[in-house]
Amino acid sequence: MRWRGRSRPSPQEPPARTPVLPVTVPGLAVEPGRQLPPADAHRVLLHCALEAAGIRLTESDRQAVADIAGLDFRVVNSVIGWLAAAPLRG
Repeated sequence: MRWRGRSRPSPQEPPARTPVLPVTVPGLAVEPGRQLPPADAHRVLLHCALEAAGIRLTESDRQAVADIAGLDFRVVNSVIGWLAAAPLRG
């Protein structure tokens, strides 16, 4: 995953894959040993990044996060990188 300090991926770099998350997410029924679907994993990653940036979400923000989470991992990872580079709020 791209966080602070990592350069932008080159066009020749293969598409990034959604990382496996070793987490339990309240409200999601996933059997032990099974992976979260990519959109759910993206949503968890986005919520973690927003929380770390000190951003509180409104109901319409939650819908926007769900919409972004449905996109591919490269897009989600870019958004997470932008959040990590932004000054902390709070």
